[in-house]
Amino acid sequence: MSDSVSTADSSTDNTQRQGRQVAKRAFAAELNDATHVFTESDEERAPNFALLPSGESANRYFFVGTITEVTDVGKDSEYWQARIVDPTGTVFAYAGQYQPEAAAFLSQLEPPAYVALTAKPSTYETDDGDVNVSLRPETITHVDEATRNQWVRETVERMATRLEAFESDNVDGSNPYIAMSREQYGETLSLDTYHAVLNDAREDVGMDAVPVPDSGPGVDEGESEEEDHRENEDAIDEAALAAAVANADRAE
Repeated sequence: MSDSVSTADSSTDNTQRQGRQVAKRAFAAELNDATHVFTESDEERAPNFALLPSGESANRYFFVGTITEVTDVGKDSEYWQARIVDPTGTVFAYAGQYQPEAAAFLSQLEPPAYVALTAKPSTYETDDGDVNVSLRPETITHVDEATRNQWVRETVERMATRLEAFESDNVDGSNPYIAMSREQYGETLSLDTYHAVLNDAREDVGMDAVPVPDSGPGVDEGESEEEDHRENEDAIDEAALAAAVANADRAE
């Protein structure tokens, strides 16, 4: 394991011991699908969690990818939007006055660049009812290609373990997050898309592919969920998303 990834993992372990939630690893394709947000208590300052479809909760993410574009989308003040890609798709990160260190980093960045960040998810509901996900960086730093590739390999292992647990669960509530995923994302939720996502990531770093199971219920013949997801990816209204995230930041 590279020093950069080890350091990041140690940092997340330390924050967990201090009462903060450990950062979870997820690829862009699944992170963008984690649209259900919930709390685990009625306390006023209870943390929010995003529910990964593979059956795990995440209060924050540890994500490594390539920033391909940085744009100041602010009106009255600087508000930076970063487009970040991994082998499975694209996520957007936003930083402004409430994330001053991340905003300063992005303002000086010259894409393309490999970065590692810990970030909290933010959701935005569009007028037509769709939910978009973005990231609010807590920390962000440059990394090298070896670190990025190591993160991909380790995230493949983490996600494969989650999918295996999901598929072996007996739908009896033994794993509350798997049960919640089935409830929130549908009893006909097919994980075939995520098996294909894993193979995309494996191929990117030279790992062997694993056979993808046949499509389950809810997927039309000849058209996979993965294809539909990618077709709709570019339909995100980036300006509206930026404005919504900015408003959410001001409300904190």
